[in-house]
Amino acid sequence: MITSQILLQPQNTVNSCADLQCSVMLADSNQEFRQGLRSLLSFYSKHGAAQYVVVGEVASGAQALHLAQKQHPSLMIIDVDVDQNWDTTLDALKQLQQLDKPPKVLLISEELKPAYLFSGMQAGASGYLSKDRLSMELLTAIHTIERGDVYLSQEMVNTFFYLFQSHAKQATEKCKQLRLSKRERELLNLLSRGKSNEDIANELYISVATVKSHFTSIFEKLGVKSRAQAIVRSLRLGLVQ
Repeated sequence: MITSQILLQPQNTVNSCADLQCSVMLADSNQEFRQGLRSLLSFYSKHGAAQYVVVGEVASGAQALHLAQKQHPSLMIIDVDVDQNWDTTLDALKQLQQLDKPPKVLLISEELKPAYLFSGMQAGASGYLSKDRLSMELLTAIHTIERGDVYLSQEMVNTFFYLFQSHAKQATEKCKQLRLSKRERELLNLLSRGKSNEDIANELYISVATVKSHFTSIFEKLGVKSRAQAIVRSLRLGLVQ
């Protein structure tokens, strides 16, 4: 049995992976795995423009929340099995999003766990990656999350959207609560597929000005300020299919 522990590093980074220096916290019950992840981040730092500085390591979700309140990491990489109890980890994820400066969260796991994938993204995670894909996809995942987008490996995309489709009824109720019209939800679906304002205007036979007007209304109802935030919010609420 691995003893719970917290390993601290001096904090001298800012809370933004968009800068040249990105503070990272690791949450995994396996110390050897954390060391391997630290080495991988060090390799990226030596061979890229950005510097990934590990400011802390923890072995439980509660410790992750406690340390995040002190270290304010830009990014947290969290094993879904860190607590051996998903509900406990999920609660920590939700509380992380309540911090003044919530970190971006990348969930990792030994194998794909659809239920964890869905609820984890709803709780605020920005990506999900299986451990056997880390060496090939971790840097891409980090860069994607830095931009405010969501990262899922290809093997998880179909599963992810299948889960959202299975929650279509809940999404319909949420749209009613948010007062999203059928047209506004249609625009959100197109936006989630990477369509530009011009593409959307052509597909719906409306003007670009009308598209922009719709998005102004959508952003206000979702409580967001950008297209990327609208996509993330919509995914978490299950508003897009």
